[in-house]
Amino acid sequence: MVSAFFDLAEIKAREHTQMRMKDWVAELDKFAEIYGKGALADAGKVSHRQATEKAENEYRQYQVKTLSPVEEAYLDSIKTVQKKIEKKAKNENRHDKAHE
Repeated sequence: MVSAFFDLAEIKAREHTQMRMKDWVAELDKFAEIYGKGALADAGKVSHRQATEKAENEYRQYQVKTLSPVEEAYLDSIKTVQKKIEKKAKNENRHDKAHE
């Protein structure tokens, strides 16, 4: 929906349609009414503090599931070392069997 609204803004700019802030508010309200659930009638039931806490909790849960670039690089290096160890062990086994 945000992308579509930006497309609308681009069209208005290309057409050189003069838009003031009150015009954008009206456009956004119409847009939300047509393509969404409309504008909120009041402030709602969730406080700013509750919304912030919810967002922070959701982000923490996301962070737990998502590795940082440093963690990914660390795991990649461990995998690389593991492959080298396995390859070396395999080559040593071949060498030992050849000399039996």
